Parts: sequence; C-alpha cells; structure tokens
Amino acid sequence: MAVRQLAVRLKPLYVQNRKYIGSKYNLLDFIAGVVAEQAPEARRLADPFAGSGVVAYHFASRGMQVLAGDYLYHNYLALRCFLGGRPGEVDWERVAELIAELDGLRPEQGYCYHEFGDSYFTRENAGRIDAIREKIARWKGAGWIGAQEESVLLTSLLYAADKVANTCGQYDAFLKHLGARAYDERGTHLVDRTVYKPLELGLPFVVESPGSQAVCADADALVGEVETDLLYLDPPYNQRQYVDNYHVLENIARWEKPALAGKTRKFEREGLKSAYSRRRTATEHLTRLLLRARARHILLSYNNEGIVPDEAILAALQERGEVQVYSRAYSIFGNGAGRSGRRPIVERLFYCRVRA
Repeated sequence: MAVRQLAVRLKPLYVQNRKYIGSKYNLLDFIAGVVAEQAPEARRLADPFAGSGVVAYHFASRGMQVLAGDYLYHNYLALRCFLGGRPGEVDWERVAELIAELDGLRPEQGYCYHEFGDSYFTRENAGRIDAIREKIARWKGAGWIGAQEESVLLTSLLYAADKVANTCGQYDAFLKHLGARAYDERGTHLVDRTVYKPLELGLPFVVESPGSQAVCADADALVGEVETDLLYLDPPYNQRQYVDNYHVLENIARWEKPALAGKTRKFEREGLKSAYSRRRTATEHLTRLLLRARARHILLSYNNEGIVPDEAILAALQERGEVQVYSRAYSIFGNGAGRSGRRPIVERLFYCRVRA
C-alpha cells in the first residue's frame, strides 16, 4: 500500500511493531527463500497459526492471496487490520481523524485503571486505555464505525498499550519496580524504559486486497476446511500458553471485563489454551494436522527446543511426500524471567512437496 498523504499526521504503525514471542520477523528472508526455491508458483497461502501476522503480511504485500487465522481475538484483530481489508473499504482520512480524537482523550478510572494500573501500566496509561477502549465500544455500538474500522482502531490501541507495558515482552507477569531505573547493576531488568511515556496511537500501514482474509479460528478446524497452494504452519513449540503470555491484550480486545485472579490479574481462560502447548497432546495434534492438510506444499516452522520430537514430524510429513529440512541459527530475547540477554536457538523449516 502506498504511503498515505493525510491531513492528520500520525506516526505509522507496522505489523512488526509489537513485542511477540516467536515472531518470525527476523527470519522472513529465510522463510521467503525456501518458498521461492520450492514453491515459486504458489499464489495462495494459508497461515492458521498467524500470531503477530508478520509472515502472512509479508506474502500478502507481495501479491499472494492469504488466509491468516489465529484463535486469540487480539491477534485476529491485528490480522484483520493489517491484511483483511478490501480496497476502498476504509476511508483513511476519516480513520486518521478518529485515531487523533482517541489519542486526545483524557484518562478514565475504569476497568484497566483499577485492574492494571500500577502493575502492567502506569495509572495514567491504564486510564487512557479505558477512555479509548470505551469510546471505540460506543462508536461500534452506535453503528458509527464498521467492523474493519473497529479492527484498525483497536489494533492501534493494542500496539500502543504494548509499547508502554511494564513487562519484558509478555504478560505472564509484570515487572515490580515502577519508579526504578531500567536495569540494576547485575543486569536484571527492573522496568521498561518506555513504561513512563504517554501512550501514543499510530496509523496502521495495511495491505488492502480483494482476496486475502483474516479469521478467528482454531487451526485444527481451519486446516480441515481450507485447500491452498502453500500451507505455512508455525504452531506453539513449548508449554507456555500464548493466552497466558498475552492475557492483558486479549482482555482489552474482548472488553468483557471479567473478574481477575491472582497477582498477575488473569481471567478464566481454559477454553483459550492450545493443545499444541501441552506435551501430552502436542504430538497427536500436529501429526493429525499434517496428515489432514490439503495443500500442494507444506512448510512447518519448528525450532530445536520444540516439545514435538523431530521423528514424529518427519514420520507424518513423509507419509505426504518428499521432505527437506532447512536450518538457521539465530538468537531470541530472554535468559529467564527478569534477565536481559539473547540466547541462541535453531529454527528449522520442514518442507514437504505433497504427492498428488
């Protein structure tokens, strides 16, 4: 999409501008290279574990027809915002004005203020989240904005909230040193440098396409319904649930204001937990998914710390066709809770050319 020349000036917001565990943004050239080598003719891509959406966005921005899905609602909103809109569906001048109006709202002492103030956010930013989220809900309820406009406005809010969150990049717990400097003398991360900055909304930089689509769906169900040229799979690889990692953003997105429990202020979320993050069910689910896939090409991202054994992955894929494995070492953030650093892992791309 071309850069917009709008009367209202807002900072641009890109799909990769959030902290997301497992994001493949730094591996896009690796993934794209395998696709170019093995499936250069592919014109349709399905990405049922789309997460932050960077892979789906990459291919949609290069002309592929993309179906991107995720079972978490806040991820779905971002997918819909960044690649689910149709050309001409959104009046961007009007949306920019709405974002500017939201950005100027005064804080309210609402749900986020009381539940997340002085923990995941400063009270000032938590109150601003309340004011903005309530305004978007009122606009939608009154029919003042449509579903696509709502996804754009909510994504702007969710990304802005993530930018000023008092976390190490996920919300399983908050950092407990508001008011302190960023790191102590041992390198322990005490508080994020951006947590004290005022929340600032941006204008999402989207791909508008007549053929791409975003859905909020479980990958198991989605794969059974979809036939595509290229199926890209990036399932969770360890036992940390994504809904636990991002429960605050999921809560703000849903805006059902549930009762919260414990010091980490989580809502009841058993129905949003993934079988792919449970050791006793992950292998069974991934095997079944690979055997049911209806695609000419299957590309599975799974790193060397995954809970599903390589032998199980290879056995399932080899039932479908010829398999090749590509590897790349890279580093990810985190040496444990509250520790700053990078640790090396190896990303593997399991490629299968499915037999006709």
